[in-house]
Amino acid sequence: MSPLLLGITLGAAGAMLLDPEQGRRRRALLRDKVTRTMKEGREFADAASKDIQNRAQGIRAHVEGMRGGPVSDETLVQRVRAKLGRYCSHPGAVQVRCDQARISLSGDILASEVEPILEALRAVRGVQQVDNQMNAYPSAEGISSLQGGTGPDRERLALLQGDWTPGIRVIGGGAGALLLAYALARGGVTGIAALAIGAALVGRASTNKPLGTLVQRKITQPA
Repeated sequence: MSPLLLGITLGAAGAMLLDPEQGRRRRALLRDKVTRTMKEGREFADAASKDIQNRAQGIRAHVEGMRGGPVSDETLVQRVRAKLGRYCSHPGAVQVRCDQARISLSGDILASEVEPILEALRAVRGVQQVDNQMNAYPSAEGISSLQGGTGPDRERLALLQGDWTPGIRVIGGGAGALLLAYALARGGVTGIAALAIGAALVGRASTNKPLGTLVQRKITQPA
């Protein structure tokens, strides 16, 4: 941006915020928006960090399981939590304990998810028994621990899910940004392909909407 254009932009913004009649209201709206954005950003960062950590623990537990040999209770908890994230829309509301390969589940859960979860956890390598002590509810209405969440993917590849978790959004957006940087530096046919894929990943991660939905919405918008 040229210095002249930058000066014009800053001048216009200053005039809007310092207007004697509407300036105070505009400053208050701007302050509220900045505060809300910062809060949402912190919440998203925390959720993404926890999501990535849980996925890393699940991968580590899977690798350790492939090696064979005795399995510790801690490793079984990691395996169960990784599987739980696939079959439960609110895995954070479920507490997992393990004692000599016997899994105990407590916390809140949607009634429709109980049987699929128990069946999946009984199939986890090393688990000998699953004790269900969860509180099952027909719906999430009025249950604070069951608000929000994402639908279980039942082993579906994370990148193919309709609703990406915060961790997947960070990973996908980061990969898209790297591809965009590569495209700008590389150029040519390879650069064009990287540009297209990178832009698609960044758009998918930022909106958390399937690309097909975004394209359809763009097409149906009135000119």
